Amino acid sequence: MSMSLLFERQLSASVDLCYRQSVPILRVSHPSCAATISLFGGHLLSFAPTGESSLVWMSRNAVYDAQTPLRGGVPICWPWFGQSGSPSHGFARRQMWQLAQVDEQPDGVIVQLKLSESAQSMALWPHRFEATVTFTLTQKATISLAVTNTDQHDWTMGGALHSYLTVADSEQAYVDGVGNQYLDNFSAGAAQPAPGKVTFESPVDRIYTEARDTLSLTDPAGNRRVYVTNQGATSAVIWNPGQAASVQMADMDDDGYQHFVCIEAALEQPDTLVSPGQTYTLATTLYDEKARR
Repeated sequence: MSMSLLFERQLSASVDLCYRQSVPILRVSHPSCAATISLFGGHLLSFAPTGESSLVWMSRNAVYDAQTPLRGGVPICWPWFGQSGSPSHGFARRQMWQLAQVDEQPDGVIVQLKLSESAQSMALWPHRFEATVTFTLTQKATISLAVTNTDQHDWTMGGALHSYLTVADSEQAYVDGVGNQYLDNFSAGAAQPAPGKVTFESPVDRIYTEARDTLSLTDPAGNRRVYVTNQGATSAVIWNPGQAASVQMADMDDDGYQHFVCIEAALEQPDTLVSPGQTYTLATTLYDEKARR
């Protein structure tokens, strides 16, 4: 990843702790892949199988002040998605996660981060929890968010793993595997029939409620096909803001919309019930067609 990182210390054979401005970042350099993970937000910033460019897109204008959510990569939206609570997309992407484990494997690296309730989180969402995000980085990247209810009462949650996937030209790219209908966020969530694949000649903000577990993103200009396999999601959210919205986002390059497509593993409504002692897992796996087994 072409970001300037200040080396702090080596954590394992393949993992260094670095900083970019105020943000601690784990830099992974393994024979199978290279990746960067921000402890702020528990956020995958880059992932490239060896010999490939990053599968995930990161904005050049992302703000590394350890307060502003990072634009790009794979943000963790939790315990809600979108505007169903405040702040937008929940608080998990705005908090510092704790490094719990680095596990070197012959075929890759497993990194585990944890987050639990704080005075800040309780003010926004008055429940006790322990969240663990596990990054299994081989020729594929699996991000698994496991959330345990450590409180004395039931609570409900939503959320998403909001993957920004790199493309050379979004206006030529398309997504398959979305199912037969979607809810259109540009039409107040009105249900629309799906034409079979999603294209991005104009802005797209859709919740596909019948998507397959595995979707594909074809990027003709970049000569690449990427697969996204979701687990524990009730829908797949497909998003590209288009030019006008990109220009209005201070933390996005003006032409940023041309270089990513978001395919999100989502619980779009904050109504997933988790009882005391129970754990709910939302996961996504990203991989190039070359790594398909």
